[in-house]
Amino acid sequence: MIRIIFQLILIICILILQIVLSRTKSKIPGLVLPGLMILGYVPFLYAITGGPNILWLIGTLPIVILLLIYCICRRKFRRQNQLEKMQIQDLE
Repeated sequence: MIRIIFQLILIICILILQIVLSRTKSKIPGLVLPGLMILGYVPFLYAITGGPNILWLIGTLPIVILLLIYCICRRKFRRQNQLEKMQIQDLE
């Protein structure tokens, strides 16, 4: 029971960290966690399963979730930048 709670807390912390990193002005910090997972996790899955199959697709689901969080946060950031540019143009 304690192990499950610890794993849930760890997952929540990783998701919060991904959101915080994705909301920075620079694009690179938000790609750190998915990049690390790709470098460490995908070769491991490929070695175990021998190639793409259903287990491989399920195993890459955390990477997809982190990339979706990144895209959603960056889209909001891009919208905000566009609004600021429009306001500056209106002032000129």
